Amino acid sequence: MNSSPNLRQQAKAHTRVALKKSALKLYSQQGASGVSMNKVAKGAGIAQPSFYNHFANLDELLEELRSELTERYMGPLRLAVVDMLSKVDQISDQQFKHLNRQFLRLIFDAAFQNITLFQRLIEDRPRFDAKNSGLAGMLLEVQDEWAQAFNQGLKLSGRCVRASTLHLFLDSVSAQVHELILGCHGERYSQEEAIETLSSNIGKMFDELLSKK
Repeated sequence: MNSSPNLRQQAKAHTRVALKKSALKLYSQQGASGVSMNKVAKGAGIAQPSFYNHFANLDELLEELRSELTERYMGPLRLAVVDMLSKVDQISDQQFKHLNRQFLRLIFDAAFQNITLFQRLIEDRPRFDAKNSGLAGMLLEVQDEWAQAFNQGLKLSGRCVRASTLHLFLDSVSAQVHELILGCHGERYSQEEAIETLSSNIGKMFDELLSKK
């Protein structure tokens, strides 16, 4: 039995992964301006013309990488958030605070797995439109995912919140979370101090969110 086709497929899959790792490293270290097809190919150990055997162009690679990173980040959180919000009237304040802290720890852990990337994403974040923005649009894509999860969970609980109200809540929460992650990185305070402060602030904002029609 000839295994050559299978081996070629494995080699191609390995190279695709290597190209995405190379692009991620370049973006983390140099930003969008430092990510070129030639540099990405070189970092993956292939010649630039061979890049086209794996991706149509650099934008396609970056969009696929962004989707994978977003899913890796949101995957563990999405269902848990929907489940918590669907039962928001059934859980105690203490349970909510506990779950809130758990979510915040997961977010902080994800950021500190590659704090250089996180800082770069904050710096390059487009204001309102993630479309065609490569890796720089990841935080906006994540925020859209949060909005969808919140909407789904609140609807399951029989609640309805205006889109503008929800976006205002999520924008406010994101700004605080991002700032305090950077503050922890700068050793201005501990992660536990940041999480405790965020948990308290988010709890108050969440109560206000639920009180609005």
